[in-house]
Amino acid sequence: MSLSFEHPQFLALGLLVLISLFIWFRFKKRSFVFDLPLGPPGGAIFQSPVPVQLLFRFTRFLEGIAMVLLLIALAGPVLVQHRTVWLDRGADVFFVIDSSPSMSALDMQGQSRFVVAKNLVARFAKLRPNDAIALVAIGADGALLLPPTVDRTVFSQRLSSLAIAELGDGTAIGTGLAIAAVHLRNSKASKKIVVLLTDGENNAGAVHPFTGATMVRESGAEFWVVGIGTSGEVPLDYVDPLSGQRKTGIFESRYDPEALRSIARSGGGTFLVADSIGALEEAFNRMNNSGLTPGRSRTYRVTQALASSLLYVVLICIALARGIRWWIMGALL
Repeated sequence: MSLSFEHPQFLALGLLVLISLFIWFRFKKRSFVFDLPLGPPGGAIFQSPVPVQLLFRFTRFLEGIAMVLLLIALAGPVLVQHRTVWLDRGADVFFVIDSSPSMSALDMQGQSRFVVAKNLVARFAKLRPNDAIALVAIGADGALLLPPTVDRTVFSQRLSSLAIAELGDGTAIGTGLAIAAVHLRNSKASKKIVVLLTDGENNAGAVHPFTGATMVRESGAEFWVVGIGTSGEVPLDYVDPLSGQRKTGIFESRYDPEALRSIARSGGGTFLVADSIGALEEAFNRMNNSGLTPGRSRTYRVTQALASSLLYVVLICIALARGIRWWIMGALL
């Protein structure tokens, strides 16, 4: 978003007016002022309870502000925003994100698995603006959080609000994959992608992960499984969304890459190991460079006029200046 002027010549005119006024006030002859005592000779000089000269300067200041704003308003100020509309449909991408408590493990170079997973999704969405992206979360159950959308503002808000244990304690991998596959069956997109981001074994849900992976393959979607995390004892830290209590401790991570590789194989997909930030970066690059769907786009200009708002301020300044002169200074003098 930027500021522009439809009639910039009025800015040059305004600058000349301001310079002329400055020169005139700077070099004009000062008026002769003398004190006029009231009452008998030798009496006290009249003192106003409010400094009249200060009020006079303040009204001049208001009038000066009004003049400057009026000249700016005449120049036609507008806020300009450029928006891009994609003319060709991109891919439909479903991210199935594990939100179980184990994803809060801090074994990704000081960051949690959950945070790095969400960062990967956010980067992917930013680099592929014409792809419609959907969010599916898995915990004790699975849920479609956001259907495929190209609205990156709505997408970012929902991704940011997704919290650990939002869907309970558990990892319903099969359910999450089945949800994505069902929604992709009737998709008319030229390319369909399902990305599973998880750290563990399936231990919840009514759908077996192999069944869910098979459904993904039958939907015609490209399938990626990204295994995030390490094995062994790892620190855990998260806030329970139901109780609001912070939970910390050490737990035994059962990260099983072979099980995740089998799920990827069942869905005709690819398994990527992401046991470090570097490995996750490599996984991201492979996914992002696979099957890019370039499309035509058109950028158009949206403007918002500011002149009317400035004119309101001009009227307020003039009314305030006149009011001070008529009602306050007039009563004093």
